[in-house]
Amino acid sequence: MSAIVVVDALWGDSGKGKTCAHLARRRNVTLNVRAGAGTNAGTTVVLDDGTQIKARQLPIGWTNPNTRVAVGSGTMVDPEILRAEIERFGLEGRAFVDGRCAVIEPAHIEAERADAHLATTVGSTCSGSGTARADFVLRRARQVRDLPELAPYVLDVAREANRVAARPDETLLVAGSQGTMLSLALSPDYPFTTSANCTAVAAMSDVGLNWRLVTDVVMVVKAMPSRVGEGPLPFELSAAEAIARGIAEYGVNTGRQRRKAERPDFDLLNYAAMLNGATQIALSFCDHYDPAMRGARGADAVTPRIRSLIGEVEAATGAPVTMLDTGPGLSDMIDL
Repeated sequence: MSAIVVVDALWGDSGKGKTCAHLARRRNVTLNVRAGAGTNAGTTVVLDDGTQIKARQLPIGWTNPNTRVAVGSGTMVDPEILRAEIERFGLEGRAFVDGRCAVIEPAHIEAERADAHLATTVGSTCSGSGTARADFVLRRARQVRDLPELAPYVLDVAREANRVAARPDETLLVAGSQGTMLSLALSPDYPFTTSANCTAVAAMSDVGLNWRLVTDVVMVVKAMPSRVGEGPLPFELSAAEAIARGIAEYGVNTGRQRRKAERPDFDLLNYAAMLNGATQIALSFCDHYDPAMRGARGADAVTPRIRSLIGEVEAATGAPVTMLDTGPGLSDMIDL
């Protein structure tokens, strides 16, 4: 019996997708299910041959050839993006979506782009995910099961996720979206949040997963946290300094330069660990925090500066750091 939930501790863009891809390969995961608001968050993984994979709807665990992927019923679905990713990644027969997912319509996207509060004040990606969710709450949104063109991909994802997680020889991997501190009902920064909660429990709810089946919550902590859009960012660097240090990042959806911090806020990490019940920590972007870690793949290569950060993160979260992300490549990982 094994169900692993992967969540972001802070404001997203921490490498959850890479963490999921790594776990999918290491654990030979049976099923990787996407949770979260919708297509308002992207993920990027660089394969060992240099191929860059970017996705907004499907989780990235399919990079393990034995892993199927799916979208949980609590996640909004953009039919065009879903079909494009299935085709682009060659996932016919391996990718599924719960028929109860609400559909993101073109009108939802247009409404968000025309909303100055969302586009300017909040800094939304304007993917239509929030407006679709609002229609879903009001019970007037269409669902995936209403679209004949998506019929080949429809599955009761909740039933399949629980079936897989309950089997002694299989593993379920749930991919959370965005970050804990962007949670609609839990962030201290409202209205600078997303349109849903982004905790482990929220991810389980999006998938319909029985909590008794969860064996681990892997919380991804970015060594130099980043944030897209408005809202507080403790220990923030200037955009110019991030560029000068060669650690600037840009959003998958918008192309905007991400705001970047010098280090994590350990009080916020402590709060995130409490909310998520973290059992393991994946410490990501270690090479940005200490360039000497770039591309390291063995525990003997961990630098004193990163070992010091590991100690601080473990003290703040009460959970062990078990993975280190050391570069852009999928194999630039260290298991501790």
